[in-house]
Amino acid sequence: MTDGLTHSVQALGSAEKRMEMIAANLANLSAPGFKRSADVQHSFDQVLGSRVERRTVSRRETDFSQGTLAATSNTYDLALHGRGFFTVDGQNGELYTRDGRFLVNDEGVLQTQEGLPVAWEGPRGTVDPTGAAVTVDAAGMVRQGDSEIGKLRVVDFEQPGALVVRRGGFFEAPQGAVPQPSEAEVRQGYVEQANVSAVDELVAMIAVQRRFEMGTRVMSSIEQSYRRLTNPR
Repeated sequence: MTDGLTHSVQALGSAEKRMEMIAANLANLSAPGFKRSADVQHSFDQVLGSRVERRTVSRRETDFSQGTLAATSNTYDLALHGRGFFTVDGQNGELYTRDGRFLVNDEGVLQTQEGLPVAWEGPRGTVDPTGAAVTVDAAGMVRQGDSEIGKLRVVDFEQPGALVVRRGGFFEAPQGAVPQPSEAEVRQGYVEQANVSAVDELVAMIAVQRRFEMGTRVMSSIEQSYRRLTNPR
């Protein structure tokens, strides 16, 4: 019965974490560039003294699959088709994002909705807010009229799953993770929608709820068994 109780507690803890991920995915359903979280579970045997116990652990992973590109016709809305990230200059170094809803401030700096400057390959490009039309090609080269302003810094990682999730839809590279050139195509006038399916998340939520209920029923049955064993007759 002790093993059953241990397994039930582990199952409830895993279900709780999974429910938190589903809730976060649903909350960001309409957030451009958002990448859903998923949990990966694996079991292993752990030796405790003379006993061997079966353990189950879950690990959070980010699903970097492509989201649908939605047309906006806004000049500074950019999306990536393929693996890669836009680079922005954060307060403590480079950050990476798939949310390409950019804008230009009065100084001509291309920046995110949060006011973080977008990084360029080489010197930072400056856009004339009152100048000619701005175009961005598939390689990320920005032009205003007939003049080239510069190329956006679009990078990829050999193991994107190692990126650390930060607030606002940003990712940070851990120490040792080296950015490399991306083969993603830049699409001007589009934004990438979240790669979250509301139907799939709701189905997963129902499955987690059933798992939670099953775990509580097992614990209740074990409790009743203990009561029968310990209560005097």
